[in-house]
Amino acid sequence: MSCPTRRVAALASAFVVAVAPAAAQQQVLPAPPPAPADVPVDTADQQSNALTLGTLSFPNSGAEAAQRAFKTGVLALHSFWYPEARDRFQQAQRLDPGFAMAYWGEAMTHEHGLWEQHDGEAGRAVLAALDSAKAVGAVDMTEREQAYLDALRTLYEGDGNDSIDERRAGYAEQMTRLAEHFPDDEEATLFAALARMAAPGFSLDDAGKVVNVAAPLEALYKNRTRHPGVLHYLIHAYDSKTFAPMGLRMARTYAEVAPASSHALHMPSHIFRRLEQWEDMAASNVDAYRASVQWQKRTDRPLRMRDFHAYRWLFDAYMAQDQYEKTQQLIDRLKGFVEKAERRGEDPGYMPDLLERLREHQKERTMTE
Repeated sequence: MSCPTRRVAALASAFVVAVAPAAAQQQVLPAPPPAPADVPVDTADQQSNALTLGTLSFPNSGAEAAQRAFKTGVLALHSFWYPEARDRFQQAQRLDPGFAMAYWGEAMTHEHGLWEQHDGEAGRAVLAALDSAKAVGAVDMTEREQAYLDALRTLYEGDGNDSIDERRAGYAEQMTRLAEHFPDDEEATLFAALARMAAPGFSLDDAGKVVNVAAPLEALYKNRTRHPGVLHYLIHAYDSKTFAPMGLRMARTYAEVAPASSHALHMPSHIFRRLEQWEDMAASNVDAYRASVQWQKRTDRPLRMRDFHAYRWLFDAYMAQDQYEKTQQLIDRLKGFVEKAERRGEDPGYMPDLLERLREHQKERTMTE
C-alpha cells in the first residue's frame, strides 16, 4: 500500500506541473503601477458605483435600473468588502423591491466563512424580507436563482438545530451541485470554491483539498485573468509555503484590478509574506490602509471601520525588517486614533485590543535583540 503522504505530495506536484507554464509566463510581467492614493468619489445619489472593483457577468432577473448597484455589490462581495456590498444590494432592492438576488447578496454579506464570522440573525432577517416580498407576488426568479437562495437558506436556517459548521458543510455541498448543474455560471463556480474553503475540514496543508478548490478556479483563470473573485480565491487557496509561488501571478494583478477595495490591496501580501518579500508586503498594506481611510471618510463611518487588519500586517512587515522606528510610529498613531474615537464618543471597537497586541509584540521582539 502506498504512503498517503506520498500520494498527496505527488498530487500537489502534478498540479503544479500542470499550471506551471502559465505561472512562469505571468511572473515575467512587470509589477503593476502603485494603486491610486485616492478612491474615486461620486455623488451620494450614484452611491459611488464608479468604484474600481473589476468586472463580471452575472445574468439575473432584476430590473435594468438595479443592475449597476447589484453588480457593484457582487464585485465588493468578491473582495470581502462587506459593508460596501451591503450598501449596494440594499440600493438594488430600493430600485427593484422584487429583485430576489439583491436579497441573496445582502444575506451573503453576513457570512464571513474564512474569518469564522457569521451573523445568523441578520441573515435570516434579510431572507424574511424576501419572503415578505414574495408573499405579495413581487418576486420573480429563475430555477438557477432559486437554487442560489435554497443553498443560502441551508447556510442560515438548516433544520434549526445544526451547528454553523454543519450548515457550512451543507452549503458547500449545495453550491458544488449548483455549479455542476449550471456549468456556464462562472459565479457559481467561484462561490462554490469559496464555500469549500470555508467548510469544516479544509486545510491549506492538505494538498489534495487545495487542488480540489484551485483546479476549477485555475480553469476560470485561463480566460478570466482579471476577475476579482478568481484572483482573490486563488490567493487564499495558495496561501502556504507549498503553493505560494503559484499565487504570485494573482498577487501581481489583484491590487491593480480592484484598487478601491482595501482588502483587495491587502491580499497580495499573503503571498508576499509566504515568500518573505517584506518590502512588497509592507507596500501592499500601506495601500490597503490608505484606501480604507479614504472610504471611511467618504462614507462618514466611525474610525474603527478602517482596515486595521492591514494595519497589523504592515506592523508585522516592519517587524520582519527590524524597522522598530516605524513600528513605534504605528503604535503611536493607533494610540491617537483610540483617543480621537473616544473624544468623538465613538465605540473604538478593535483598536484598543490591537494597540495592546502591537505593544506586546514589539516588546517581546526588542527584548531579545
